[in-house]
Amino acid sequence: MFHSERRTMVLRPSRLAFTLGFAGLLISGCSAGGSSFEASQDDILGTWTNQKGAHLVIESGGTFRTEKITKAVSLHGGCDQALTTGKWLLLGDQTRVATTSAPKGSAISLMPSGNGGSDEQRGCSISASVQKDDDGMNLCLVEDPDQTCGDEQLLRKSSTG
Repeated sequence: MFHSERRTMVLRPSRLAFTLGFAGLLISGCSAGGSSFEASQDDILGTWTNQKGAHLVIESGGTFRTEKITKAVSLHGGCDQALTTGKWLLLGDQTRVATTSAPKGSAISLMPSGNGGSDEQRGCSISASVQKDDDGMNLCLVEDPDQTCGDEQLLRKSSTG
């Protein structure tokens, strides 16, 4: 008579925690910046920078200005020049409709101003996902809202802004 031996693998608590943590990293895609965060307009206003020199100032009244924005996001054509000033809108989670009166949102849209809003300039609009991690709130600048954020796309609020 053939007899098979059955083995059961038992994970110790420390090994189980490591295994679950590693699986979580694989599932999350290792995106920098933390989790999505619903911010108010007051949270968004101010100066945002990264270590590479990108500079974004979000002002009340729905306007923004940038310097060296290509240090945070790759832009095509003349978009680096088009995105030096423009309008921003907070994107509300419930309806995903851009509005300056949305009480909270987890993304903002940056749209260039000037030249009457030509089709070429409208193509230069970018989104910033609002996220929060252990270091606080941050903005992840991406051309495609489905794009994964890396450390180089993250902007953090400047303590002087």
